[in-house]
Amino acid sequence: MNTFNGTWWTNLVWRGYALSEDGTRFCETLPTKINSYGLSEKILHNSLGLYFWEYPLPNLELMILSVFLFWQFFDILFKVSNIPIPKIPSMMLGGVVINLFSYTSQGSLLHQMFFSDDGRPKLAETGGAFGFAMYWFLKGVTIDFGMLKKTEPRTALIGVTTLVIPCISGYILMRTRKHFGKLALSEYQYIQIMLLYSVSSFAGVNDLLKDLKINHSEFGRIVQSCAAITDIVIFIITAGARLFTGKEGLLHVLTVIAIVVFLFYIVWPVMFWIIKQTPEGTVKDVYIYLVMAMAYLVYMFWLRFFWFTTYGWFIIGLATPSGPPLGSALIQRFECFTVGVFLPIFASLSMTQLDIPWLMREILKLKHMEGFTYEAISLILVLVMVKFFVTVLTAFAVKIPYRASIVLALVLINRCIFELGYLGYIVELHKFDNKCFTVAATSVLVSSLLIPIAIDLMYAPQQIFSCYQDRNLVTLNYDCKLKTLVCIHKPDHITSMVNFVEVFHPTQDSQLECNVLHLVELMGQANPTFISHQMQKPMVGTRSCSNNIIAAFINLCSYFTDEAMSIDIFTSASLVDHMHEDLCWLALDKSVDLIVLPFHRSWSVDRSTVVSDDKAMQKLNRNVLKRASCSVGIFVYRKPLWESQMAGSCYKVCTIFVGGKDDREALAFTNRIKRNKLTSITILRFIPQLSTDKSDELVQKLDMEDIKEIIKKEEGSSDKEYSMTCIDKKVKEGAETSMILRSMAYDYDLFIVGRSSGMNSAVTEGLNEWTEYEELGAIGDVIALKEFPSRASVLVLQQQQY
Repeated sequence: MNTFNGTWWTNLVWRGYALSEDGTRFCETLPTKINSYGLSEKILHNSLGLYFWEYPLPNLELMILSVFLFWQFFDILFKVSNIPIPKIPSMMLGGVVINLFSYTSQGSLLHQMFFSDDGRPKLAETGGAFGFAMYWFLKGVTIDFGMLKKTEPRTALIGVTTLVIPCISGYILMRTRKHFGKLALSEYQYIQIMLLYSVSSFAGVNDLLKDLKINHSEFGRIVQSCAAITDIVIFIITAGARLFTGKEGLLHVLTVIAIVVFLFYIVWPVMFWIIKQTPEGTVKDVYIYLVMAMAYLVYMFWLRFFWFTTYGWFIIGLATPSGPPLGSALIQRFECFTVGVFLPIFASLSMTQLDIPWLMREILKLKHMEGFTYEAISLILVLVMVKFFVTVLTAFAVKIPYRASIVLALVLINRCIFELGYLGYIVELHKFDNKCFTVAATSVLVSSLLIPIAIDLMYAPQQIFSCYQDRNLVTLNYDCKLKTLVCIHKPDHITSMVNFVEVFHPTQDSQLECNVLHLVELMGQANPTFISHQMQKPMVGTRSCSNNIIAAFINLCSYFTDEAMSIDIFTSASLVDHMHEDLCWLALDKSVDLIVLPFHRSWSVDRSTVVSDDKAMQKLNRNVLKRASCSVGIFVYRKPLWESQMAGSCYKVCTIFVGGKDDREALAFTNRIKRNKLTSITILRFIPQLSTDKSDELVQKLDMEDIKEIIKKEEGSSDKEYSMTCIDKKVKEGAETSMILRSMAYDYDLFIVGRSSGMNSAVTEGLNEWTEYEELGAIGDVIALKEFPSRASVLVLQQQQY
């Protein structure tokens, strides 16, 4: 500068930054001035002094506080009103309020505080962008990438059709409008909106399902698989399109493939090795720093070579194994700060960019059916409606229930923060102007507010863990592997469950996959944890709460060949009210056919006193019976099942049959355990006496056909190879049923009965009024009571409900 400008230098000294007089350079003093001199600065120095919010750090703190207050206001309002709106739309609404307050006047105090145009660095926007990138990273960490290995053909079909057909519809609409007149939107804007509303982001879908608490359900798995397919297909399409741009495009595609291969075939195995070397509950800080350094390097690499750089964070998150110890440690350290501080800033500040006055004027002009806004809104509506109906029809065609098909379509058309971030990225590239961003971002806000409400109205909470396939013993082929999940609460249950598994006597022709879940009640405010003991081996010298369980079942497994029996052991520590969710999720994830739960009450050896009566365990059992995706058994253990065999006699089992699906499940279980030549099977059939002999004979004939259909013999075997008898007892009321059972009490070691056995029939007439434990059913309750003469154990079975 040729002349000394005292005003410019004074401004630079006070503010710490200033634009050069020609406006081409940004000048800043070092070290950077981030704090004010105090609240009295403006009063003491008058025109020279600055307000505290004009300094970077106080301004950032002001933004954080304002966003937090508005976010919490809407979040609490929705919760009190019982409206199922997730937290992120509440953050976006907070930004809309700040927008309306700040833009009442361009020169208003609020506008100066939140949207100063003095060219200073925007710390709040930078922090928000960092929070959005970190949120992508943490979302990738929480997602189980192995879920894609279980993708079914029907989910692939839904994913492809729900992507391709809306894209084709949008392209046809664009070409038609171009043919009959001039486009208000550019072709690039058309393509970006088409992709934005045709692709269902895997991370976005997972986020919505998690907020609605249905991400672990069978339905949630199907929806996430569909979304993952759309992401993969669009990745292949865009990569293929880049190939036609010459050598640069080929280099781009090869680089993407190389980095993905590097992450999933080098980084991922290294992380699993780290997990195996890590004791339970402890993760060294160096591993945390290493993962974050890798995430930053991938981000910088993506920033240099690719578009939408937050994908780099997301991919390194996917490459990090979910769950404890590493994944859980990352979530525990960074999620609270990211979601509670920086992500609300991003969601709110994105909505402050809306030009709401312009949008309101344009909405009033929609009746003329022309113009920029009409063209953009109509395109969005066409894409959403086509995607919705295509998804519903395709899902229903592949035999997904119609209500679930509608909910699936609603989830896939939902748009939230991930689409909002992509819109902001396009604006930064100057591909979208503020008008186009306003229309698209408003549609994202409306979608994120309305669709969760519609899903809540359509989706039944009791069907969260429902399964759209048969997972029970009746439909399981005779020679197929049986998958079970046995649950253990206390040390006393170890012996009973080991004893129970022995009953199956697995062989190479009758294989058993046994998943063991140790349920631990959390006390205080500790974080829920889920540990797989196959992946995470305790170090020598450490003690685990599940060590006895591991030793007992590994010892049991050693008696059988690897082909006959496999063991997988888990520990779940959570609050009592959420235990059933972890249990049902594991059963769903492992495709289990039968869950076995210990009974909540146990008695002394002489049955004179109650040793334990755990009401929390009883509540858990009832919740599992209501929500499980497979068959459920409650095991009342009274004595070692094999002690009679130790004396050289047969192990005696009595299966009670009256009729109904639960009794057929009991027969199917009996069919599984009868292979053991030392097992003696008796089928006790209670026949209600009817008014006519003809009807009586018809019922007996139908029941006998059920028994013969389920109790099958192996090919080439003779009747002598199996010790099995059938006893028929005619009864007029429940009192006779109880007397017969008491008379046979000492004849058997184990009673097997369906939970609904004899319900609404003469067999249990009068017993239902005296039933103490509804989870056992009327007949199961009679045998399980301490007044029952013998110490025979009882297994009560309920067939898959959903």
